[in-house]
Amino acid sequence: MSKEDYMTARIKSDEINKGAREFLKNLLEKKMVDALIVPLKLDTGRGAFPAFVTSMDYLEKAMPFVPLMPVNTATQVSKITRMESSTKKIGVVMRPCEIRAYIELIKFNQIEPENLVIIGTDCYGVIDSLEYKNLVDSGENPDEIFLNNLKQGKEDYLRRACKTCTNPVPNKYADIVMGYFGTGMDGNILLISQTEKGEEILKALEYQEEEIQGRDDEVKKLVEKRGAYWEDVKKKTFEELNGIDNLLKFFDTCIDCHNCKDQCPICFCKECFWESPVFEFRPPNYFEWAEKKGAFRLPTDTLFFHLGRLSHMSHSCVGCGMCEDACPKGIELQRLFYGVGEKTAAVFDYHPGMDLEEEPPLTTFREDELQELG
Repeated sequence: MSKEDYMTARIKSDEINKGAREFLKNLLEKKMVDALIVPLKLDTGRGAFPAFVTSMDYLEKAMPFVPLMPVNTATQVSKITRMESSTKKIGVVMRPCEIRAYIELIKFNQIEPENLVIIGTDCYGVIDSLEYKNLVDSGENPDEIFLNNLKQGKEDYLRRACKTCTNPVPNKYADIVMGYFGTGMDGNILLISQTEKGEEILKALEYQEEEIQGRDDEVKKLVEKRGAYWEDVKKKTFEELNGIDNLLKFFDTCIDCHNCKDQCPICFCKECFWESPVFEFRPPNYFEWAEKKGAFRLPTDTLFFHLGRLSHMSHSCVGCGMCEDACPKGIELQRLFYGVGEKTAAVFDYHPGMDLEEEPPLTTFREDELQELG
């Protein structure tokens, strides 16, 4: 479908999550889907996690626009569908960066997309999970803080990675978009079909088409603002990390926990080199290294790990920031990995997560590529 063919409807509500819940309940009740994957608020109020939902009752806790991303939902979809496609329809609520990761995982045969209905959400950004919990514990309401940010164009408490994001709306692979850009931030949400599948669902649910004004301009302004900031961050990052000594300094607090790898949606290998016997050593090895250097850092090979991971996955990095969120030492991994990823992808004229027909560099061999290195 071309953009001109999109069907756009509006759900009137006084709060965006309330309107989104109404739509999701409609989907499940009218059997448009048999299950939904959507964030549910924890009973404690201190967070929200994606949940596999088949009961209407549980949708009362659904928070599709919650300003939290504790895991990348694409990874969870992979766990559900990697072995085989679902015979029943599953509606999956995902943010733009999660949809791009989803597309990459389809290319690497880690997701079977049959019978999946992708419901993308507009995303202004999210709050760090620990920050969100701390706000709740201190008596604050992070959801209200986020909504106020949204209305006023502020970025208080947003993750650092989100402030550099230039993809705040779902790409063409969302069957339906649940959006708030272009609504005046009045609590209403937009429903936008982007595929024939999405169009059929909105028509079957008898939503009325409505012309929307101002959405494109609003998104354009945000993308320009975030893009300028990202270019500045990227420039400073490459200046800061130029040379081996600066890289060692950047990673000096790394404890080799591999959390970044484990939470990265692109690091899906079942037999990982970094978890292999290659890194199992005996006492004589340690004495030999110490005799050469006098002393060496433990754990070993931390920089090797990060450089190796960059070489394996940077071309498919979607900049979701899961690596940075997972780091117990607060290393700002996303700006390095996404920055390098952009450069790597550009060499191959590749655009991660944007085109299913575009083959990943890792799975493609061309005799005449990288001639400048030859």
